[in-house]
Amino acid sequence: MVKIINWNSEAYWAGVQLRNELLKSSAGKEWIKELPLNEEKDIHMTAMIEGNVVGTLILSKKSRTIGQIKQVAINEVHQGFGIGKKLLEFAEKVAELMGCQIIILNGRMQAWGFYEHFGYQSIGQAYNNGNVVLKTFEKRIYTNKKIESFKFIRYITLKEMETNG
Repeated sequence: MVKIINWNSEAYWAGVQLRNELLKSSAGKEWIKELPLNEEKDIHMTAMIEGNVVGTLILSKKSRTIGQIKQVAINEVHQGFGIGKKLLEFAEKVAELMGCQIIILNGRMQAWGFYEHFGYQSIGQAYNNGNVVLKTFEKRIYTNKKIESFKFIRYITLKEMETNG
């Protein structure tokens, strides 16, 4: 199941652990140990199997029409089963409901083909960040939906989380 979770929730911290293990370690970066206050306004999404977080993704609104996908991490045991695809498609739908027309992301070299497969186009040269090679990608999405629709969806998702524990 893919869903929106609350910042600083138990599921959020499980996602942070996944990000630390998969993203921070491979990049040679310091692990996140304290609550990242700069992520409070972002939309946090997880993929869960049997109550365990197996994937995470952050959607950040950069401007009225631009959203950014960040920190995509899928547990290595669960890679190759479509979890990344489900998270990406869910994030795109949420971004569309928020009125975004463009989604940007910085993808690691091993994920370039994945993003290209889903319509993302490279918009710059590859660059190094720590121990990883990245490229910036963008995808144009077109929408007539309004942000009020997103508020309704978020309310339903949060209510579902309250009743499902």
